[in-house]
Amino acid sequence: MGSILVRGAMVKRTPVRRAKRRPFLAASAIALMLLAGCRSREERAAKFAAVYEAAMANNDPVMARLALQQAVGFDDSNPDYWQQLGGVELTLGDYSGAYNAYLRANELDHSRPAVLQALADLAVVGGHTEDAQRYARQVLLLRPDDPAPQTTLGFVALRNRDYDSALKHADKVLAVRIDDANATILKARALAGLDKSDAALTLLRDFVAGHPSDATALDALGDLSGRYGNLQGQKDAQSRELALRPNDVALRINYARTLYRLGERAAAHDLTYPMAQSGEHGGRLIDILGLWLEYEPRDEAVAQVRQLAPQASTADKMRYAYFLMLAGQPGAAEALVAPVVSLPVTAANAAPLALLAQAQAMQGRDAEALKLLDAVLAFDEGNILALRARTDLYLRTGRGRQAVFDAQRLVASKPRSADDRVRLARAYALAGQPQLAENTYRAGIQAIGGADPLLFGGLRQFLVKAGRSDELPDLQQQFVEQKRLARAQW
Repeated sequence: MGSILVRGAMVKRTPVRRAKRRPFLAASAIALMLLAGCRSREERAAKFAAVYEAAMANNDPVMARLALQQAVGFDDSNPDYWQQLGGVELTLGDYSGAYNAYLRANELDHSRPAVLQALADLAVVGGHTEDAQRYARQVLLLRPDDPAPQTTLGFVALRNRDYDSALKHADKVLAVRIDDANATILKARALAGLDKSDAALTLLRDFVAGHPSDATALDALGDLSGRYGNLQGQKDAQSRELALRPNDVALRINYARTLYRLGERAAAHDLTYPMAQSGEHGGRLIDILGLWLEYEPRDEAVAQVRQLAPQASTADKMRYAYFLMLAGQPGAAEALVAPVVSLPVTAANAAPLALLAQAQAMQGRDAEALKLLDAVLAFDEGNILALRARTDLYLRTGRGRQAVFDAQRLVASKPRSADDRVRLARAYALAGQPQLAENTYRAGIQAIGGADPLLFGGLRQFLVKAGRSDELPDLQQQFVEQKRLARAQW
């Protein structure tokens, strides 16, 4: 069994091997159609369950899920089918589907520790700590010596920043399972939360030395190293993890980011460029372009994007256009977008039209841009791209009151976006409401946390402009404390 670490919780998942399975796929599809001839609903469900077994034996979880969905459709009262469906959904990475399936299995049979443990772990993943505790304690009632719920309770404590309690739960598991990866990672994170980063890193390094193929432990080591500024340690861990998971797009991009931060630009470029060129970026082109915008020489990056964009899909053309706009090339961005979008506004072209309007506004054609933005927002009043573009246009042209209205809608839709909080604060200041501007900065710092440099920087400038520089030391201390808490938060 492999393990996935998601926002502080461990969830077990059976790895999917890539295998040639077309003959079986065709046979299974035929079987799914023929099973409708069975007489009773229970018999039909059992036949589909047999298809599930065969599909799993052939390493085909997609067909296995289809078969089980049919099985539970015919026999909704069989907890075995729902438990098996939960396991398949977990294998396919559908945590919501897995949770719902396990929840139904538990409704039908409250005495299944494996189901309760899965619900506990998935509840932690979703941030439902009270549910996670409840399910974990039910497992302990059925299996008092089972260490798995102790790990779950430890991750709940970690989420609640109760690091001492998390450490106790980890040690309790490690006392009986010295090589337990989940508990080791839990202990390392608890130690980091207690400002014992050296001990945390040493623990993970020692574990990885003895378990070099544990991708989850390598991921944790890389993450923790990066949080404490050890970029070389992060690079080493990510490199070893990438050798185990060479096709993981997100990992490749994270590794490239580490290389860029280390100044190894050529190696990072060699990693990211083929993904962009081939289109095999798993929907993460915008992340690759963000790295290029930050770390590549501007002229070289723009030239590469101009070369790649004509052959790209329409969706990727929009992403390349957005990059060009941010790179100070609004004319080139408009040239990419304009040929493929036009009024009237539809659900399909609303975002591209907003992007086109933003490019026009950056070239000083405010009237054209505003006409397009008004049309997009009349069709979809919550269009984020259009709201941001119109807010920025209003801010640039001195229309504070109009900017406030749009920025308020942005913050309501994206409460954890620091950029939009800054937009709202700037709008209030421009509209002559300085107290609301200050309140916006401070509320954003509290709501988002993580020592966001945009919010702290904006508030710092606000205080200086207001003649309140004597408050800057306190603000700097708050910034330092937020950074410390951000490193410890998982």
